[in-house]
Amino acid sequence: MNYALPVLVVAICGTAIEFNEYRHAIAEVNESARRDSQAYANLIMERLDTRFTELDMALAALRGPDDRPAPALSPQVELSLRHYLLSRPSYSTFSVLGADGESIQWSTSDQKRLLAEPLRDFSSVPKMPNHFLGPVHYSENLGTVVLPMRVREKDNSSTGYFLGSPYRLNRFLDEQELSPDYRKWDFTVIDTRNGQSLTHLLHMQVQVHPLLSIKPEMVAQAPVPGYPFVVQTLVSSSRVWRNYSQQAPARWSAEALILALLVIAGEFLIRRRDREQMVHLRRLTDFNMFMAQASQCASQADSEAGLLQEICDMAIRYAHFKIALITRPDETQQFQMLAISGARAYMNNVFISARGDVPEGRGTIGQVWRTGLPIFNASFLNNDTLAPWKERALKLGLRSNTALPIYRDGKV
Repeated sequence: MNYALPVLVVAICGTAIEFNEYRHAIAEVNESARRDSQAYANLIMERLDTRFTELDMALAALRGPDDRPAPALSPQVELSLRHYLLSRPSYSTFSVLGADGESIQWSTSDQKRLLAEPLRDFSSVPKMPNHFLGPVHYSENLGTVVLPMRVREKDNSSTGYFLGSPYRLNRFLDEQELSPDYRKWDFTVIDTRNGQSLTHLLHMQVQVHPLLSIKPEMVAQAPVPGYPFVVQTLVSSSRVWRNYSQQAPARWSAEALILALLVIAGEFLIRRRDREQMVHLRRLTDFNMFMAQASQCASQADSEAGLLQEICDMAIRYAHFKIALITRPDETQQFQMLAISGARAYMNNVFISARGDVPEGRGTIGQVWRTGLPIFNASFLNNDTLAPWKERALKLGLRSNTALPIYRDGKV
């Protein structure tokens, strides 16, 4: 029980520190996840920007010599397009659509359709109004999930047209170009237009993403600048705990050292208190012994003088007083020693009066004689009534005194 309070205080402080450190670990992991997610989001943005730039360059190849849209796909224009596309094998298919954005006029796909995805399903890119993104879906022609992309001829007349090309989702979401430090996370790309998880949609063709079924501690988000996508990073509690535990040993060592020092200090204080209690108990025992011996002497005393002297001697021996004396005033109201033991030299030439009108009569002995009540004086220094004897007491090392009345036949 002696250690319960300090240990409880240390436990509360340690718990508060560890809780704060755990919250700090959560903040650190969340910030790291957000930073790495933003790097992945920026990579996706660069890929989309590059793909739209290539589509713009292909669009330029369709213009005539006077920088106007070609009225139709002539053999020369078609050949130019094919040569351009051959230099960029990443395109799996490429289509020229009419001004309505749906009727296919020309395509590199062998399985041509008269109509493409409706233009109403596409959304324009805010930073480039002539760039459009379609809904992510599974393409039967390509046998994979794709993101349709289209660019519109800047001439908005009825003779304008669109260029379109699907972007394979597995290339769109490829993480291999990221630094290995960034690939330590489980990224999920969300289409903000409909809330669809593109990562889940892609992995559904092979296997369900292994961590999607785990409830995350938190989710860090990073938008793809300029596009309707956001990268979400699932942060599991195990990652937070790993980050928290990496710095824990040094912190726990310091906390253990503080606890050890507190226990040592508590042990020292407890031992000192025990010693003080033992001293107090020993003094109390000795005083009780003194009282018992005094009673026994009183019952066996042959003379009053011998009894009084024996009581003073026992007070020194058992109660550990420096001086013990029994005194009574004479006819001149000056106190005379009936018995004294201990440092007798202190009382040499000491004048104590029973009169209350002189300074020597206002001390503890004079007051007890007149009132018949005991007085316990705790300090010679702070008691003005003891001024006549203060210097003598300080030289002897006396700090306090007690005066007790002794009654005989109802009188002091």
